Amino acid sequence: MRYASRVRLACWSFAGLLIGCGSPEPLPAFAHPQGPVARSASAPVAAASAPVAPVAPVAAASAPVAPVAPVAPVAPVAPVAPVAPVAPPTSGSATAADPHPTAAEDAPAPLPSGFVAVPQPFDDDWKPVRCGKLQVVNVRGDERVFEPFVVVTDTTTGKKVYEAHGRRVEYEPGTVSRMSLTADICGDLTGDGVAELLLTERTMGAHCCYTHYVASLTSPSKLIMTWEKGDSGDGVWPVKLKPGKVWQLESVDRVRPPFDVDEGDPSVSYAGVPGFPIVFDLVGDTYHKRTFAFLDGLRKERDAARAACARHPHCEPYELREWGMALLLDEWDREKAKIVPDSELRAVLDKRARAMKAKLRAQLGG
Repeated sequence: MRYASRVRLACWSFAGLLIGCGSPEPLPAFAHPQGPVARSASAPVAAASAPVAPVAPVAAASAPVAPVAPVAPVAPVAPVAPVAPVAPPTSGSATAADPHPTAAEDAPAPLPSGFVAVPQPFDDDWKPVRCGKLQVVNVRGDERVFEPFVVVTDTTTGKKVYEAHGRRVEYEPGTVSRMSLTADICGDLTGDGVAELLLTERTMGAHCCYTHYVASLTSPSKLIMTWEKGDSGDGVWPVKLKPGKVWQLESVDRVRPPFDVDEGDPSVSYAGVPGFPIVFDLVGDTYHKRTFAFLDGLRKERDAARAACARHPHCEPYELREWGMALLLDEWDREKAKIVPDSELRAVLDKRARAMKAKLRAQLGG
């Protein structure tokens, strides 16, 4: 079929995603080495006011364990100027998908004022950074194993106020390791004057597996978001999609279209699974998936992405992502002829539109 070939060979996504070509064979549903992706949000963070007794390794499918006893207190480091923010992947930029950007105007936006990026433990610019009166560092730990962890120090007292380690995981009997846990961004997300840390936990597999946390550095500290993302390390970054002191959080999540190749639908490889914006908002005192509540802001981001793509001679909109975004924004019926000129493919997408929108709502949050 003509459309099947076109979908399989699409290698571009203009919303900050690089969609490569790959095998057209569908991949099985995501499976985490620790079992089902729904896991407890009680760890890995904890205030470091008192040491915690070490815990024995646990089986992969059990609830996350509490952090092990803190290492020796980290000596206060002289305050340093905040490092230049690392640009987050923005869904409104084509630059991330273009290995050779040609227009500086399309560079990803820096972090908002008041937020700082925390250098990763083995980056060339690795060092502690200041976040208000706090100092945040991704500790390298034992360099023979990649098990970095996070320490936060109060620069006014020199005392450690927070320490967090990744969870233990047993990949096979007798082989236990600790997942990497690093801080990515520090800043006041909730507008209460207390800094939050955006943390990422990794198993360090090939493009898998990721858990994102938000820890509020209150006393004691508390987790206000846990997202078992699973596949694909896209990061999480603060955005302002509605008025108010609270920041929303945005990332990218991949949603496999509900195609059935036995019924003649396209075969989509792993690399061809389209990515869509996912937005978290503070509901009560925790962050929840609320993407469908921010359609006006996401429409502006989509329009900016289209404009950025139009400025690049080699950028070509990805039909499956355009289809999903049109469903998300309630624009499919109006725009489908323009988005998908191929009538054969358009008929298939029409047939699967209701199921795809249901998947988007379930995965991205209504």
